[in-house]
Amino acid sequence: MPKSLPKAIAAGLVISIILLFAMTLLNTTSAISGGILLSEALPHYAFAADAPPLEFDITPEIAPAVAQEVVVIFGADDDNENETPPTLVGLADVVIEYGTNYDNLQEVLDTRILAPTGLDALRNPDTLRNAMYIVDPRTVFVPGLFDVDCFLATDMRVNPNSLAAGDPVVLIFHTHSTEFFADSNVDDKFSGIVGVGAHLAALLNDKGIRTIHMTQRFDMIDGRSHIMGAYERQVPYIQRILAENPTIEVVIDLHRDGLPAGAPKLVTDINGRPTAQIMFFNGLSTLNDGGNPAPIATLPNPNLPYNLAFSFQMQLAANEMFDNFTRRIYLNAFRYSLHFAPKSLLIEVGAQNNTFAEAINAMQPLSEVLASVIRD
Repeated sequence: MPKSLPKAIAAGLVISIILLFAMTLLNTTSAISGGILLSEALPHYAFAADAPPLEFDITPEIAPAVAQEVVVIFGADDDNENETPPTLVGLADVVIEYGTNYDNLQEVLDTRILAPTGLDALRNPDTLRNAMYIVDPRTVFVPGLFDVDCFLATDMRVNPNSLAAGDPVVLIFHTHSTEFFADSNVDDKFSGIVGVGAHLAALLNDKGIRTIHMTQRFDMIDGRSHIMGAYERQVPYIQRILAENPTIEVVIDLHRDGLPAGAPKLVTDINGRPTAQIMFFNGLSTLNDGGNPAPIATLPNPNLPYNLAFSFQMQLAANEMFDNFTRRIYLNAFRYSLHFAPKSLLIEVGAQNNTFAEAINAMQPLSEVLASVIRD
């Protein structure tokens, strides 16, 4: 072999070493809960054509018609007695959702709508961006996507005939089922975000808004927490539920946020009850390329304009109905789970330092906000 490799081969070796190092680093951090960046950051969203056929052996649960304080729904899933319980993570972890380069924690925590009173002020793109949104450094705010009048003119009501017939119109699922709270029992997934979703489903059913709640654990493999690929693994399951229930129009991915160690608790008082604050989250399928938008071709989302209108209407309704309940809408670069339907929401409920009861308490106001947007 020649003493010096051709430049092209040498460059290829360098790239291979870099990629190997990057994948090792990603695998090391993949066990961190509360993050929704890594599984969409890589261009591997499409399932391989030669992948083994998926076996759908899990039946989605439909919550009881009458809400209780804490609704626990047991059903067949991929749990078994020999599983290793997931580790309670997030208490001192890297904040993947925001990135370690996020400098202004106070902006992340700020719940105020900062614009002057009235919608006219929000028609200015700069005012709208600063008042209603937090923009992650990995993406850019493109004014053409954020038209207040278009947002308000978009009809987000579900089909009243579906409501009258008692057909399912809402689907709730959890990309990250291992997101727990400060006092959660990690042996019981229903004491974390999955239990919060069950309660929201019951409240919506109690309001006559028929809801299906999926409790599958897309972020676990062989009984262990495995964040990487959770967004990909859930796709066929959700597509199947939507195909079998064509009346579903609202698709909600319910999460618990992760904040840096020492961050104050995201809690407010609503009707005398300590209540976790919530945050609507949008992925723009667009990277920040030196301040210019760079669409991610491998993560198309034709529903993006509707997603943005939906979160905007939810944010307005929440701020009209409940003081200090929501944080500003977070905009990040990737697609996440928002492409399944025009009326898709990704919602963060509190953070790892909230109690389970505070998260449960947030579901009553959230259910009222949702009902006001999709039904009234």
